[in-house]
Amino acid sequence: MKIERSKINFSIGKNTSKNIYKVIPVVKDNLPKELETKFADQIRSGIFSAESGQSFIDESERIIYLGLGNSNKVSIRSVAQIFLSIGEKLRKWDSVGLEIKLTRFLTKTLSPSSLVYQIANSIDLGAFPINVLTKDFKDKKLKFGNVSFVLEDPNAEKSAKAGLDKSRAVSKYVNGARYIAHLPANHFTPEEFVSRSKEIAKEAGLKITVMDEPQLKKEKMGGILAVSQGSDKKPKMIVLEYNPPKAKSKKKLALIGKGLTFDSGGISIKPAQDMHEMKYDMCGAAAVIHAIGAIAELGISVPVIAAIGVAENMPDAAALKPGDVYTAHNGLTVEVQNTDAEGRLVLGDVLSYVGKKYKPDYMIDLATLTGAIIISLGHEAAGVMSNSDKLRGLLDEASASSDERTWNLPLWEEYGEDLKSDIADLRNIAGRPGGSLSAAKYLERFVDSGIDWAHIDIAGTAWRKKASGTQIGNGPSGYGVRLLVDLAEKLEKNRGV
Repeated sequence: MKIERSKINFSIGKNTSKNIYKVIPVVKDNLPKELETKFADQIRSGIFSAESGQSFIDESERIIYLGLGNSNKVSIRSVAQIFLSIGEKLRKWDSVGLEIKLTRFLTKTLSPSSLVYQIANSIDLGAFPINVLTKDFKDKKLKFGNVSFVLEDPNAEKSAKAGLDKSRAVSKYVNGARYIAHLPANHFTPEEFVSRSKEIAKEAGLKITVMDEPQLKKEKMGGILAVSQGSDKKPKMIVLEYNPPKAKSKKKLALIGKGLTFDSGGISIKPAQDMHEMKYDMCGAAAVIHAIGAIAELGISVPVIAAIGVAENMPDAAALKPGDVYTAHNGLTVEVQNTDAEGRLVLGDVLSYVGKKYKPDYMIDLATLTGAIIISLGHEAAGVMSNSDKLRGLLDEASASSDERTWNLPLWEEYGEDLKSDIADLRNIAGRPGGSLSAAKYLERFVDSGIDWAHIDIAGTAWRKKASGTQIGNGPSGYGVRLLVDLAEKLEKNRGV
Protein backbone atom coordinates (compact mmCIF):
# COMPACT_ATOMS: atom_id res chain seq x y z
CA MET A 1 0.00 0.00 0.00
CA LYS A 2 2.13 2.78 -1.40
CA ILE A 3 2.68 6.09 0.39
CA GLU A 4 1.81 8.80 -2.12
CA ARG A 5 3.91 11.92 -2.33
CA SER A 6 2.21 15.25 -2.88
CA LYS A 7 1.14 15.89 -6.45
CA ILE A 8 1.82 19.60 -5.92
CA ASN A 9 5.26 21.01 -6.65
CA PHE A 10 6.07 23.65 -4.00
CA SER A 11 8.93 26.12 -4.29
CA ILE A 12 10.28 29.43 -3.01
CA GLY A 13 10.47 32.24 -5.56
CA LYS A 14 8.60 33.55 -8.58
CA ASN A 15 6.22 31.11 -10.28
CA THR A 16 7.07 30.91 -13.99
CA SER A 17 4.04 28.78 -14.92
CA LYS A 18 1.54 30.32 -17.33
CA ASN A 19 -1.71 29.24 -15.66
CA ILE A 20 -1.41 30.79 -12.21
CA TYR A 21 -3.21 33.09 -9.82
CA LYS A 22 -1.32 35.36 -7.47
CA VAL A 23 -2.55 35.06 -3.89
CA ILE A 24 -2.16 38.19 -1.78
CA PRO A 25 -3.16 37.86 1.89
CA VAL A 26 -4.44 41.20 3.23
CA VAL A 27 -5.41 42.48 6.67
CA LYS A 28 -8.63 44.35 7.29
CA ASP A 29 -7.05 47.42 8.89
CA ASN A 30 -4.32 47.95 6.27
CA LEU A 31 -5.58 47.18 2.77
CA PRO A 32 -3.15 47.58 -0.16
CA LYS A 33 -3.46 50.96 -1.89
CA GLU A 34 -3.94 49.37 -5.33
CA LEU A 35 -6.86 47.31 -4.01
CA GLU A 36 -8.53 50.31 -2.35
CA THR A 37 -8.13 52.39 -5.50
CA LYS A 38 -9.22 49.86 -8.12
CA PHE A 39 -12.08 48.33 -6.16
CA ALA A 40 -13.22 51.27 -4.05
CA ASP A 41 -16.92 50.58 -4.78
CA GLN A 42 -16.65 46.90 -3.81
CA ILE A 43 -14.87 47.79 -0.57
CA ARG A 44 -17.28 50.61 0.26
CA SER A 45 -20.32 48.39 -0.34
CA GLY A 46 -18.89 45.53 1.77
CA ILE A 47 -18.44 43.07 -1.07
CA PHE A 48 -14.89 42.65 0.20
CA SER A 49 -13.82 43.77 3.66
CA ALA A 50 -10.91 41.34 4.25
CA GLU A 51 -12.71 39.45 6.99
CA SER A 52 -10.82 36.29 7.94
CA GLY A 53 -11.39 33.70 5.21
CA GLN A 54 -13.09 36.10 2.79
CA SER A 55 -11.69 36.23 -0.75
CA PHE A 56 -11.98 38.55 -3.72
CA ILE A 57 -10.72 37.81 -7.22
CA ASP A 58 -9.40 40.39 -9.65
CA GLU A 59 -9.77 38.36 -12.84
CA SER A 60 -8.15 40.99 -15.05
CA GLU A 61 -4.89 40.63 -13.10
CA ARG A 62 -5.49 37.02 -11.96
CA ILE A 63 -5.08 38.00 -8.32
CA ILE A 64 -6.87 36.42 -5.36
CA TYR A 65 -7.02 38.77 -2.38
CA LEU A 66 -7.33 36.70 0.77
CA GLY A 67 -8.75 38.31 3.90
CA LEU A 68 -6.95 37.65 7.19
CA GLY A 69 -9.13 39.81 9.46
CA ASN A 70 -7.67 42.42 11.82
CA SER A 71 -3.87 42.50 12.00
CA ASN A 72 -3.82 42.03 15.78
CA LYS A 73 -5.66 38.71 15.43
CA VAL A 74 -3.53 37.16 12.69
CA SER A 75 -1.89 33.88 13.77
CA ILE A 76 -0.39 30.88 12.05
CA ARG A 77 -3.48 28.95 13.15
CA SER A 78 -5.88 31.43 11.50
CA VAL A 79 -3.81 31.66 8.31
CA ALA A 80 -3.49 27.85 8.08
CA GLN A 81 -7.25 27.39 8.28
CA ILE A 82 -7.82 29.82 5.40
CA PHE A 83 -5.37 27.93 3.18
CA LEU A 84 -7.17 24.62 3.80
CA SER A 85 -9.97 26.00 1.64
CA ILE A 86 -7.45 27.13 -0.99
CA GLY A 87 -6.21 23.54 -1.21
CA GLU A 88 -9.78 22.34 -1.67
CA LYS A 89 -10.20 24.80 -4.55
CA LEU A 90 -7.05 23.51 -6.24
CA ARG A 91 -8.52 20.00 -6.15
CA LYS A 92 -11.52 21.21 -8.15
CA TRP A 93 -9.50 23.26 -10.64
CA ASP A 94 -7.45 21.84 -13.51
CA SER A 95 -3.69 22.49 -13.54
CA VAL A 96 -3.97 25.91 -11.86
CA GLY A 97 -0.90 27.13 -9.99
CA LEU A 98 -0.48 29.72 -7.25
CA GLU A 99 2.08 32.38 -6.42
CA ILE A 100 1.57 33.24 -2.74
CA LYS A 101 2.89 36.60 -1.61
CA LEU A 102 4.09 36.74 1.99
CA THR A 103 4.32 40.36 3.08
CA ARG A 104 6.85 41.81 5.50
CA PHE A 105 4.02 42.18 7.99
CA LEU A 106 3.40 38.42 7.94
CA THR A 107 7.03 37.30 8.09
CA LYS A 108 7.82 39.80 10.85
CA THR A 109 4.72 39.02 12.90
CA LEU A 110 4.96 35.24 12.45
CA SER A 111 7.84 32.80 12.09
CA PRO A 112 8.53 32.44 8.33
CA SER A 113 9.46 28.79 8.80
CA SER A 114 6.28 27.90 10.70
CA LEU A 115 4.15 30.06 8.42
CA VAL A 116 5.30 28.41 5.19
CA TYR A 117 5.28 24.96 6.84
CA GLN A 118 1.64 25.23 7.87
CA ILE A 119 0.44 26.97 4.70
CA ALA A 120 2.01 24.24 2.55
CA ASN A 121 0.56 21.58 4.86
CA SER A 122 -2.90 23.14 4.59
CA ILE A 123 -2.80 23.34 0.81
CA ASP A 124 -1.64 19.72 0.63
CA LEU A 125 -4.32 18.54 3.06
CA GLY A 126 -7.07 20.49 1.32
CA ALA A 127 -6.00 19.22 -2.11
CA PHE A 128 -5.80 15.59 -0.98
CA PRO A 129 -8.95 13.60 -1.88
CA ILE A 130 -10.30 11.00 0.54
CA ASN A 131 -13.22 9.83 -1.63
CA VAL A 132 -10.87 7.25 -3.14
CA LEU A 133 -13.47 4.50 -3.51
CA THR A 134 -15.81 6.55 -5.70
CA LYS A 135 -16.23 6.19 -9.44
CA ASP A 136 -15.66 9.94 -9.74
CA PHE A 137 -12.22 9.61 -8.14
CA LYS A 138 -11.26 6.74 -10.42
CA ASP A 139 -12.46 8.54 -13.54
CA LYS A 140 -11.03 11.96 -12.74
CA LYS A 141 -7.27 12.39 -12.91
CA LEU A 142 -6.31 15.32 -10.69
CA LYS A 143 -3.85 17.78 -12.17
CA PHE A 144 -2.22 20.51 -10.10
CA GLY A 145 -0.19 23.53 -11.08
CA ASN A 146 2.95 24.62 -9.23
CA VAL A 147 2.66 26.55 -5.97
CA SER A 148 5.36 29.04 -5.02
CA PHE A 149 5.99 31.46 -2.15
CA VAL A 150 7.30 34.94 -2.87
CA LEU A 151 8.65 36.73 0.20
CA GLU A 152 8.69 40.50 0.34
CA ASP A 153 11.59 40.28 2.81
CA PRO A 154 14.48 38.34 1.19
CA ASN A 155 16.05 37.84 4.63
CA ALA A 156 13.15 35.50 5.52
CA GLU A 157 13.74 33.15 2.58
CA LYS A 158 16.16 30.77 4.34
CA SER A 159 13.73 30.23 7.20
CA ALA A 160 10.83 29.83 4.77
CA LYS A 161 12.74 27.19 2.80
CA ALA A 162 13.34 25.18 5.99
CA GLY A 163 9.60 25.21 6.66
CA LEU A 164 8.82 24.10 3.13
CA ASP A 165 11.35 21.25 3.29
CA LYS A 166 9.75 20.03 6.51
CA SER A 167 6.29 20.19 4.98
CA ARG A 168 7.31 18.03 2.02
CA ALA A 169 8.00 15.14 4.40
CA VAL A 170 5.31 15.74 6.99
CA SER A 171 2.23 16.49 4.87
CA LYS A 172 2.79 13.27 2.94
CA TYR A 173 2.53 11.28 6.14
CA VAL A 174 -0.39 13.30 7.56
CA ASN A 175 -2.32 12.58 4.37
CA GLY A 176 -1.15 8.97 4.54
CA ALA A 177 -2.69 8.63 8.00
CA ARG A 178 -5.91 10.27 6.76
CA TYR A 179 -6.06 7.96 3.77
CA ILE A 180 -5.96 4.70 5.71
CA ALA A 181 -8.19 6.06 8.49
CA HIS A 182 -10.97 6.81 6.00
CA LEU A 183 -10.94 3.36 4.42
CA PRO A 184 -13.82 1.18 5.65
CA ALA A 185 -13.16 -1.99 7.62
CA ASN A 186 -13.65 -4.27 4.61
CA HIS A 187 -10.90 -2.37 2.79
CA PHE A 188 -8.52 -1.92 5.71
CA THR A 189 -8.12 -4.93 8.00
CA PRO A 190 -5.34 -5.86 10.43
CA GLU A 191 -3.60 -7.54 7.48
CA GLU A 192 -3.70 -4.26 5.51
CA PHE A 193 -2.18 -2.55 8.55
CA VAL A 194 0.77 -4.90 8.16
CA SER A 195 1.03 -4.05 4.46
CA ARG A 196 0.96 -0.32 5.17
CA SER A 197 3.54 -0.61 7.95
CA LYS A 198 5.88 -2.57 5.67
CA GLU A 199 5.58 0.14 3.02
CA ILE A 200 6.45 2.85 5.57
CA ALA A 201 9.39 0.76 6.78
CA LYS A 202 10.61 0.41 3.19
CA GLU A 203 10.10 4.11 2.40
CA ALA A 204 11.79 5.39 5.55
CA GLY A 205 14.42 2.69 6.10
CA LEU A 206 12.95 1.27 9.31
CA LYS A 207 13.24 -2.11 10.96
CA ILE A 208 9.87 -3.86 11.22
CA THR A 209 8.65 -6.75 13.36
CA VAL A 210 5.19 -8.26 12.91
CA MET A 211 3.64 -10.57 15.50
CA ASP A 212 0.83 -12.83 14.29
CA GLU A 213 -1.60 -14.71 16.52
CA PRO A 214 0.75 -17.61 17.39
CA GLN A 215 3.47 -15.14 18.49
CA LEU A 216 0.95 -13.08 20.45
CA LYS A 217 -0.04 -16.24 22.31
CA LYS A 218 3.61 -17.06 22.94
CA GLU A 219 4.19 -13.54 24.33
CA LYS A 220 1.02 -13.86 26.47
CA MET A 221 -0.66 -10.81 24.94
CA GLY A 222 -3.97 -11.67 26.57
CA GLY A 223 -5.64 -8.30 25.99
CA ILE A 224 -5.16 -8.20 22.22
CA LEU A 225 -6.20 -11.84 21.93
CA ALA A 226 -9.29 -11.34 24.10
CA VAL A 227 -10.54 -8.37 22.07
CA SER A 228 -10.08 -10.12 18.72
CA GLN A 229 -11.61 -13.50 19.55
CA GLY A 230 -15.05 -12.55 18.20
CA SER A 231 -13.67 -11.61 14.78
CA ASP A 232 -12.51 -13.70 11.83
CA LYS A 233 -9.73 -11.11 11.33
CA LYS A 234 -6.61 -12.21 13.17
CA PRO A 235 -4.88 -9.70 15.48
CA LYS A 236 -1.39 -8.28 14.99
CA MET A 237 1.22 -6.34 16.86
CA ILE A 238 3.56 -4.31 14.66
CA VAL A 239 6.79 -2.68 15.80
CA LEU A 240 8.77 -0.16 13.72
CA GLU A 241 12.23 0.93 14.84
CA TYR A 242 14.19 4.02 13.82
CA ASN A 243 17.81 4.09 14.93
CA PRO A 244 19.68 7.11 13.53
CA PRO A 245 23.39 6.32 13.08
CA LYS A 246 24.60 9.27 15.16
CA ALA A 247 21.77 9.98 17.56
CA LYS A 248 22.09 13.33 19.34
CA SER A 249 19.79 12.03 22.04
CA LYS A 250 20.60 8.96 24.13
CA LYS A 251 17.00 8.98 25.34
CA LYS A 252 14.68 6.61 23.49
CA LEU A 253 11.14 7.60 22.50
CA ALA A 254 8.38 4.98 22.18
CA LEU A 255 5.12 5.74 20.39
CA ILE A 256 2.18 3.39 21.02
CA GLY A 257 -1.03 3.34 18.98
CA LYS A 258 -4.47 1.82 19.34
CA GLY A 259 -5.43 0.11 16.07
CA LEU A 260 -9.02 -1.13 16.16
CA THR A 261 -9.82 -1.40 12.45
CA PHE A 262 -13.45 -1.67 13.48
CA ASP A 263 -15.09 -1.46 16.88
CA SER A 264 -18.67 -2.70 17.08
CA GLY A 265 -18.44 -2.67 20.87
CA GLY A 266 -18.47 -6.46 20.91
CA ILE A 267 -21.17 -8.05 23.07
CA SER A 268 -21.64 -4.63 24.74
CA ILE A 269 -22.65 -3.48 21.27
CA LYS A 270 -22.72 0.20 20.32
CA PRO A 271 -25.89 2.01 19.17
CA ALA A 272 -26.47 1.69 15.44
CA GLN A 273 -26.36 5.45 14.88
CA ASP A 274 -22.90 6.53 13.72
CA MET A 275 -21.43 3.07 14.26
CA HIS A 276 -19.96 3.38 10.77
CA GLU A 277 -17.54 5.94 12.23
CA MET A 278 -15.91 3.17 14.25
CA LYS A 279 -13.65 2.51 11.27
CA TYR A 280 -11.81 5.53 12.74
CA ASP A 281 -10.94 3.64 15.94
CA MET A 282 -7.49 3.00 14.52
CA CYS A 283 -6.49 6.66 14.13
CA GLY A 284 -4.00 6.43 17.01
CA ALA A 285 -2.14 3.60 15.32
CA ALA A 286 -2.34 5.38 11.95
CA ALA A 287 -0.79 8.51 13.46
CA VAL A 288 2.01 6.59 15.19
CA ILE A 289 3.26 4.62 12.18
CA HIS A 290 3.10 7.67 9.93
CA ALA A 291 4.80 9.88 12.50
CA ILE A 292 7.82 7.57 12.75
CA GLY A 293 8.00 7.60 8.94
CA ALA A 294 8.09 11.41 8.91
CA ILE A 295 10.64 11.52 11.76
CA ALA A 296 12.93 9.16 9.85
CA GLU A 297 12.52 11.00 6.54
CA LEU A 298 13.41 14.28 8.23
CA GLY A 299 16.47 12.62 9.77
CA ILE A 300 15.61 13.74 13.31
CA SER A 301 18.42 12.35 15.42
CA VAL A 302 16.39 10.60 18.14
CA PRO A 303 15.89 6.81 18.47
CA VAL A 304 12.17 6.04 18.08
CA ILE A 305 10.06 2.90 18.39
CA ALA A 306 6.47 2.81 17.11
CA ALA A 307 4.35 -0.12 18.26
CA ILE A 308 0.70 -0.73 17.50
CA GLY A 309 -1.81 -3.34 18.60
CA VAL A 310 -4.20 -4.14 15.76
CA ALA A 311 -7.49 -6.00 16.06
CA GLU A 312 -11.19 -5.95 15.22
CA ASN A 313 -13.84 -5.97 17.98
CA MET A 314 -16.89 -7.96 16.91
CA PRO A 315 -19.78 -9.86 18.57
CA ASP A 316 -19.73 -13.60 17.91
CA ALA A 317 -20.29 -16.89 19.71
CA ALA A 318 -16.58 -16.85 20.50
CA ALA A 319 -16.48 -13.19 21.52
CA LEU A 320 -15.29 -11.89 24.86
CA LYS A 321 -18.27 -11.65 27.26
CA PRO A 322 -18.96 -9.12 30.02
CA GLY A 323 -17.63 -10.62 33.23
CA ASP A 324 -14.87 -12.64 31.55
CA VAL A 325 -11.40 -12.45 33.08
CA TYR A 326 -8.19 -12.55 31.06
CA THR A 327 -4.50 -12.32 31.94
CA ALA A 328 -2.58 -9.39 30.45
CA HIS A 329 1.02 -9.38 29.24
CA ASN A 330 2.34 -8.10 32.58
CA GLY A 331 0.53 -10.83 34.50
CA LEU A 332 -2.36 -8.74 35.82
CA THR A 333 -5.81 -10.33 35.62
CA VAL A 334 -8.56 -8.11 34.23
CA GLU A 335 -12.31 -8.47 34.64
CA VAL A 336 -13.97 -7.16 31.49
CA GLN A 337 -17.23 -5.59 32.60
CA ASN A 338 -17.80 -3.82 29.29
CA THR A 339 -16.46 -5.20 26.00
CA ASP A 340 -16.76 -1.74 24.43
CA ALA A 341 -13.91 -0.54 26.66
CA GLU A 342 -11.60 -2.67 24.55
CA GLY A 343 -8.93 -0.21 23.40
CA ARG A 344 -7.33 -0.13 26.83
CA LEU A 345 -7.03 -3.94 26.76
CA VAL A 346 -5.03 -3.75 23.53
CA LEU A 347 -2.95 -0.77 24.64
CA GLY A 348 -2.16 -2.34 28.02
CA ASP A 349 -0.43 -5.28 26.38
CA VAL A 350 1.56 -3.09 23.97
CA LEU A 351 2.62 -0.67 26.72
CA SER A 352 3.79 -3.59 28.87
CA TYR A 353 5.62 -5.33 26.01
CA VAL A 354 7.44 -2.20 24.79
CA GLY A 355 8.35 -1.13 28.31
CA LYS A 356 9.91 -4.48 29.16
CA LYS A 357 11.61 -5.19 25.83
CA TYR A 358 12.85 -1.76 24.74
CA LYS A 359 13.04 0.11 28.06
CA PRO A 360 12.26 3.53 26.53
CA ASP A 361 12.90 6.73 28.44
CA TYR A 362 9.74 8.34 27.11
CA MET A 363 6.58 6.47 26.12
CA ILE A 364 3.46 8.05 24.63
CA ASP A 365 0.28 6.34 23.54
CA LEU A 366 -2.29 7.82 21.17
CA ALA A 367 -5.78 6.40 21.19
CA THR A 368 -9.36 7.19 20.27
CA LEU A 369 -10.11 5.89 23.74
CA THR A 370 -13.16 7.56 25.28
CA GLY A 371 -16.25 9.49 24.23
CA ALA A 372 -15.85 11.24 27.58
CA ILE A 373 -12.92 13.28 26.23
CA ILE A 374 -15.27 14.83 23.64
CA ILE A 375 -17.61 15.86 26.44
CA SER A 376 -14.63 17.47 28.20
CA LEU A 377 -12.79 19.14 25.32
CA GLY A 378 -15.02 18.91 22.27
CA HIS A 379 -13.12 18.52 19.02
CA GLU A 380 -10.59 21.29 19.62
CA ALA A 381 -7.97 19.48 21.71
CA ALA A 382 -6.74 16.05 22.73
CA GLY A 383 -6.52 15.24 26.43
CA VAL A 384 -3.07 14.54 27.92
CA MET A 385 -2.68 12.51 31.10
CA SER A 386 0.92 11.96 32.20
CA ASN A 387 3.01 10.69 35.10
CA SER A 388 5.82 13.12 34.19
CA ASP A 389 5.99 16.91 34.48
CA LYS A 390 8.99 16.88 32.12
CA LEU A 391 7.17 14.98 29.37
CA ARG A 392 4.05 17.08 29.89
CA GLY A 393 6.15 20.19 29.34
CA LEU A 394 7.70 18.79 26.16
CA LEU A 395 4.25 17.94 24.82
CA ASP A 396 3.05 21.46 25.64
CA GLU A 397 5.93 22.85 23.55
CA ALA A 398 5.25 20.43 20.69
CA SER A 399 1.56 21.26 20.77
CA ALA A 400 2.29 25.00 20.55
CA SER A 401 4.72 24.65 17.63
CA SER A 402 2.68 22.08 15.67
CA ASP A 403 -0.70 23.69 16.44
CA GLU A 404 -2.08 20.24 17.27
CA ARG A 405 -3.81 21.28 20.45
CA THR A 406 -3.51 19.33 23.69
CA TRP A 407 -4.86 19.97 27.17
CA ASN A 408 -3.47 18.56 30.40
CA LEU A 409 -5.78 16.60 32.71
CA PRO A 410 -5.04 15.15 36.17
CA LEU A 411 -3.88 11.62 36.86
CA TRP A 412 -4.74 11.53 40.56
CA GLU A 413 -4.87 8.24 42.43
CA GLU A 414 -8.55 8.74 43.25
CA TYR A 415 -9.49 8.26 39.59
CA GLY A 416 -8.22 4.67 39.74
CA GLU A 417 -10.00 3.60 42.91
CA ASP A 418 -13.13 2.36 41.16
CA LEU A 419 -11.09 0.05 38.91
CA LYS A 420 -10.95 -2.48 41.74
CA SER A 421 -12.52 -5.85 40.95
CA ASP A 422 -13.85 -8.43 43.43
CA ILE A 423 -12.54 -11.32 41.32
CA ALA A 424 -9.47 -10.03 39.42
CA ASP A 425 -6.62 -7.55 39.88
CA LEU A 426 -8.68 -4.83 38.23
CA ARG A 427 -11.68 -4.24 36.03
CA ASN A 428 -11.72 -2.37 32.74
CA ILE A 429 -14.29 0.33 33.59
CA ALA A 430 -14.97 2.60 36.55
CA GLY A 431 -18.26 4.30 35.70
CA ARG A 432 -19.13 7.45 33.73
CA PRO A 433 -17.70 10.23 35.96
CA GLY A 434 -14.17 11.12 34.85
CA GLY A 435 -14.25 8.34 32.25
CA SER A 436 -11.18 9.56 30.36
CA LEU A 437 -9.21 9.82 33.62
CA SER A 438 -10.08 6.37 34.94
CA ALA A 439 -9.16 4.96 31.50
CA ALA A 440 -5.74 6.60 31.84
CA LYS A 441 -5.35 5.17 35.36
CA TYR A 442 -6.09 1.74 33.90
CA LEU A 443 -3.32 2.17 31.31
CA GLU A 444 -0.90 3.38 33.95
CA ARG A 445 -1.02 -0.08 35.53
CA PHE A 446 0.81 -1.40 32.44
CA VAL A 447 3.64 1.16 32.41
CA ASP A 448 6.86 0.01 34.07
CA SER A 449 8.26 2.26 36.78
CA GLY A 450 10.96 4.70 35.66
CA ILE A 451 9.35 5.42 32.27
CA ASP A 452 8.11 8.96 31.60
CA TRP A 453 4.71 8.20 30.06
CA ALA A 454 1.82 10.18 28.62
CA HIS A 455 -1.55 9.00 27.39
CA ILE A 456 -3.15 11.18 24.70
CA ASP A 457 -6.86 10.64 24.11
CA ILE A 458 -7.54 11.77 20.53
CA ALA A 459 -11.18 10.67 20.26
CA GLY A 460 -12.27 14.29 19.69
CA THR A 461 -9.54 15.32 17.28
CA ALA A 462 -8.96 12.24 15.11
CA TRP A 463 -11.93 13.01 12.88
CA ARG A 464 -14.17 16.02 12.68
CA LYS A 465 -16.99 17.51 10.66
CA LYS A 466 -15.59 21.03 10.18
CA ALA A 467 -12.10 22.47 9.88
CA SER A 468 -10.45 24.30 12.74
CA GLY A 469 -6.98 25.83 12.58
CA THR A 470 -4.57 23.32 11.04
CA GLN A 471 -7.11 20.48 11.39
CA ILE A 472 -9.07 19.68 8.24
CA GLY A 473 -12.73 18.71 8.52
CA ASN A 474 -15.14 16.33 6.76
CA GLY A 475 -13.40 13.17 7.94
CA PRO A 476 -10.10 12.08 9.46
CA SER A 477 -7.70 14.89 10.34
CA GLY A 478 -4.40 13.01 10.64
CA TYR A 479 -4.08 14.47 14.14
CA GLY A 480 -0.94 13.45 16.01
CA VAL A 481 1.59 13.19 13.19
CA ARG A 482 2.72 16.82 13.41
CA LEU A 483 2.59 16.75 17.22
CA LEU A 484 4.89 13.72 17.44
CA VAL A 485 7.29 15.06 14.80
CA ASP A 486 7.67 18.28 16.78
CA LEU A 487 8.10 16.32 20.01
CA ALA A 488 10.99 14.39 18.42
CA GLU A 489 12.49 17.72 17.30
CA LYS A 490 12.28 19.04 20.89
CA LEU A 491 14.05 15.94 22.17
CA GLU A 492 16.76 16.31 19.53
CA LYS A 493 17.26 19.97 20.38
CA ASN A 494 17.42 19.25 24.10
CA ARG A 495 19.50 16.10 23.51
CA GLY A 496 16.76 14.09 25.15
CA VAL A 497 16.94 15.86 28.49
